[in-house]
Amino acid sequence: MRSISERDLSVVIPILAAKIHDLNGELNALNASIQELDDEKIDEKCNLQETIEQYYDVLEALQAEYESALAEGINLPSYEQLIRKFELY
Repeated sequence: MRSISERDLSVVIPILAAKIHDLNGELNALNASIQELDDEKIDEKCNLQETIEQYYDVLEALQAEYESALAEGINLPSYEQLIRKFELY
């Protein structure tokens, strides 16, 4: 039994993908100014990287649950369609 409905997953997955996309943008901005980073910014960068990794882990778990629902024949958009516009992979 799923802990969340497949329809709810079809809403949560794009929201999480958007958040990961935004965090990756922040990380890219920090990386662009790598020469100017002080200790606080370096800590922020490390925390941001850890958060992104954790969010990817959650997204991967949600993907498995969602694709399981699709395999049961539930008519919903594919996982790729849900995250396509966020260019995560």
